[in-house]
Amino acid sequence: MSTTIGNPSSPNPGLAMTLAATAYCTDPVTTLNNLNNGWTAVWVATTDINGNIAFIAYNGSSQYVVAIRGSLLNFSWQAFDNWFVQDLNVYKQTAWIYPASDAQPMISQGSSDGLNDLSQLVSATGQTIYQYLAANAIGNDISIGVVGHSLGGNLATVFAPWLLYQLQQNKLTPPALFPVLTFAAPTAGNQAFAEAYDKSFPASWRYYNEIDLVPMASDSLRSAEQLYSPAPEASSIETTYGKVTVTLQKAIGLIADSIDISELHYGSYYAQTNQSNGSIALNTSKTLNPVDTSKPLIEQWFDQVASQHVQSTYLSFFGLSPVTCAST
Repeated sequence: MSTTIGNPSSPNPGLAMTLAATAYCTDPVTTLNNLNNGWTAVWVATTDINGNIAFIAYNGSSQYVVAIRGSLLNFSWQAFDNWFVQDLNVYKQTAWIYPASDAQPMISQGSSDGLNDLSQLVSATGQTIYQYLAANAIGNDISIGVVGHSLGGNLATVFAPWLLYQLQQNKLTPPALFPVLTFAAPTAGNQAFAEAYDKSFPASWRYYNEIDLVPMASDSLRSAEQLYSPAPEASSIETTYGKVTVTLQKAIGLIADSIDISELHYGSYYAQTNQSNGSIALNTSKTLNPVDTSKPLIEQWFDQVASQHVQSTYLSFFGLSPVTCAST
């Protein structure tokens, strides 16, 4: 098994997803040691900032990988509704300045806030991610990768170009290979941002489960109205949204409407990256997972959402077992 990610002919998504899943563990050092896959955690943040955290893994010879943790989302209607206001904060957009462009790239405020948090993380020695990589990962024979699952994938999409920009601004030679592999990533920015990202990162891949709700946010959220037909089907489930009882299908549509209005306000419309190359659909057969049918329908629906999205499901797509986090 290859011990690197991002080779254009064989990107090795299973390894990338393993590192992304390890980012959810409170002790990535011991977890990676237990996996015994040739990788070690060489930089670990002392604590998260606003729930955002990452670590750097090294394969001992040629590659460093920044692995960014996803959000710890409770899959319920209330959590899903709040997610757009809090973690993703898609109703507000801000200019992308790494670098700025006449094309007016913009990203969600949530992505911008998460990037700011990641840039300020420090290890026990006081080094940031950038400072560690600038000191250790420069050279023609060294590559840098960035990976993440869920919100971690969203943030990988903005962290990688930010990191590249910092290297260039400080006149450090960027690595010849700079792969980015994301899994179940929500949309980070608009069309101009996506185009700039695709140009800067030809060795990037976006993996998504075709019936995972999370990567539909926010550019194709209306697709979620039709998920899990014939059962549990959103059109037959009632919930409360804005103190009004509506079907879950309608409630999702109302969130999509509000995102549309915010996009119109900014004149900036969300678009996924990897539009012409590197978008890899998984679970194309749209296989549902078993859920407890004794539960209320809305709980069944969100249990299905959770089961389609979790790290173990994405690892299974690559024939891998779940990552077992070391106890602390």
